Amino acid sequence: MSDAMSPRERVRLALNHKEPDRVPVTLGGSANHLTEQRYELLRDHFDVEDVPRRTCVGFYTTPDYNPVLDKLGTDFRFVHIRPPDSYIQNSLIGDFQQFTDEWGLTHRIMGGYYDLAGSPLGGELTKEKIENFNWPDPYDPTRIEGLKEEVEDLYHNTEYSLVAHRPVYGNLWEFTRWLVGMEKALMMTALEPQLFDYLIGKLSEVLDGFYDAFLSVVGPYVDVVELAEDLGTNRGPMFNPNVYRKYIKPRHKKTIEMIKRMAPNAKVMLHCDGAVRKFIPDLIDAGFDILNPIEGHLPGMDPVGLKKDFGKDLVFQGGVDIKKVLNNGTVEDVRQEVRLRIEQMAEGGGYVLAPAHNFGNDIPLENMLTFFDAGIELGTYPL
Repeated sequence: MSDAMSPRERVRLALNHKEPDRVPVTLGGSANHLTEQRYELLRDHFDVEDVPRRTCVGFYTTPDYNPVLDKLGTDFRFVHIRPPDSYIQNSLIGDFQQFTDEWGLTHRIMGGYYDLAGSPLGGELTKEKIENFNWPDPYDPTRIEGLKEEVEDLYHNTEYSLVAHRPVYGNLWEFTRWLVGMEKALMMTALEPQLFDYLIGKLSEVLDGFYDAFLSVVGPYVDVVELAEDLGTNRGPMFNPNVYRKYIKPRHKKTIEMIKRMAPNAKVMLHCDGAVRKFIPDLIDAGFDILNPIEGHLPGMDPVGLKKDFGKDLVFQGGVDIKKVLNNGTVEDVRQEVRLRIEQMAEGGGYVLAPAHNFGNDIPLENMLTFFDAGIELGTYPL
């Protein structure tokens, strides 16, 4: 194939399980961010200037990555819903101003990591308490200020593939455990399934409103729309997969149907940490097209097995080890890991090269640079 293929053409082929000129490479989506320190390391290495704004990437903000992405040669650019005026856009370096957001969740730094605390629906929970909760307004016009101009500029004046970064912190299970607390959420799935169903039904209405507001602006332009649900631990499912099948999956299916109406050219990506193989058939049936971040060292998550069993239905994004290789390996180790993941998952398309989670402070500059250089060099088709 011609080396002149644009990023947008390259991505669209790969997402449709076809082989483009090379494997697409990404940075900037869910579980594919930089710590602020790693961003500054790359910014200073490339001698680029900060964009004078921060972007909301879930429950925290980052600098705008685009100047760094241009230097790294990645194929995707991300558009983000705006936070409400009450949101404090902290830098994650230096002093942090703790605050409570529109969901009643307290944002703080704990042990160097961003943390959400508060469980605003914790304690005794009733349907009345759920209904009377001060739910955020998805249609606050602040959330889309300047978004139309931004997405149209990226679509018409660049050749990058555009992604609608998730417009909410997480989705149904994520928000359930934040609002009521992890222990209460798990207990509800077993002891109060009807109340659990009622809560996620209300959550689904509110969260769908965020996607509706966001995609009403960016939907026609994006190739990917993100959702996030961490359903797994490092050993297996976080809860009985039958709970997902009965209560969460029908809401996911409804949300995905709405997304695909509003973003007719887009694939829907699920960020889902952990050993989640037992959920995958239901995730496919719900309508998810892309799975991220592929932690291949966990039980059931071997990249070869995933590609063999589910590669016709799912695009895989991620998989490059961050726990041993990217953080502690040599440059040659990084190259070998990138080559291996491409060999295991990229045949026939359906693979986007990315790390198996965010780039942390323990990943050296030379290993980050090698990851992107190797992806572009070694990902050329035919493999």
